[in-house]
Amino acid sequence: SLRRMNAIRSVSTDDNVMVAEAGAILANVHDAAEAAGRRFPLSLAAKGSATIGGLVSTNAGGTQVLRFGTMRSLVLGIEAVLPDGRLYEGLSALRKDNRGYDLRQLLCGAEGTLGIVTAASLRLVAAPGSRAVAWAGLASPEDALRLLRHLEGEVGESIESFELVPDDALALVLKHIPGARAPLAGRHRWNVLIEAVAPRGAAPASESLEAALAGAFEAGLAEDAVIAASEAQAEALWGLREHISEAERQEGAARVVAFGHLGDGNIHFNVQPPAASDGPAWLSEHGEAVTALVYDLVTAAGGSISAEHGIGQMKLAELERTASPVQLAAMRALKDALDPKGIMNPGKLLRSH
Repeated sequence: SLRRMNAIRSVSTDDNVMVAEAGAILANVHDAAEAAGRRFPLSLAAKGSATIGGLVSTNAGGTQVLRFGTMRSLVLGIEAVLPDGRLYEGLSALRKDNRGYDLRQLLCGAEGTLGIVTAASLRLVAAPGSRAVAWAGLASPEDALRLLRHLEGEVGESIESFELVPDDALALVLKHIPGARAPLAGRHRWNVLIEAVAPRGAAPASESLEAALAGAFEAGLAEDAVIAASEAQAEALWGLREHISEAERQEGAARVVAFGHLGDGNIHFNVQPPAASDGPAWLSEHGEAVTALVYDLVTAAGGSISAEHGIGQMKLAELERTASPVQLAAMRALKDALDPKGIMNPGKLLRSH
């Protein structure tokens, strides 16, 4: 474990770069950036336990991919121990460096199969002056996408998060999560959670978002909306989104709930066993078939079976089944070249020889 390698080695406001060791907790990285008047723009529900090494190795996403991309976009340099024991010292945070293959990008998302990440240089951005969180009700996912494009046209890159929530998912949260309250007066078949920011010195983000939503109403893109009037209300709206999986587990009834990061194209597609069934037995009997069906539909649409969390062992067989032979052969060649003895996280991402 690299948990004890948890230091924030440096923070440079001149370069907007932080160097953090692999065991550094994401929440501590956020705090260190904030103390310097900056922000590390990757956040997720597990920020209190997620480590930088894990985020790098799985190319983690989170709620701000729409604007800032995945972890791979935020890593400017990497330090790693290679399979032969040598230390790759690649922490230089150059924005432009065309000296051959980019080992930094190769190690991001490799799940520890090509080396052990020990530290990373992380891209920081300016801390926002204000943020606004809104909840909107609408008729369809198509309207949600049109709403997103409308907002982007009105307020540009200030839109950082755009989360799709179906009515049945919201209903489960209101039923099972203590303290959860309906955000709008009426029910809507689909909902979106929106977060926008504004730089320091600019008008509050809530003003531009309110104006953009007003235009959306006129265009028939939304049926109702509310903008949080305080940080507490903003967190309450986010709580409705973040507690969906927990509410699903408590409900237990057979249903399909599709929700999540519409802004970056990553929708969580959850299938729960029937309430009257033995959950583990149902999953044992039907789980693989349901998963294969979903993956086939995603692959046919040109999507990925793993937008988050990597492949590991759980999705290994499905990667072999759905990925192109050329992709798998190239991945195997890289693995064999850098780790000929197969000692780095064997059996993950690629099968051991």
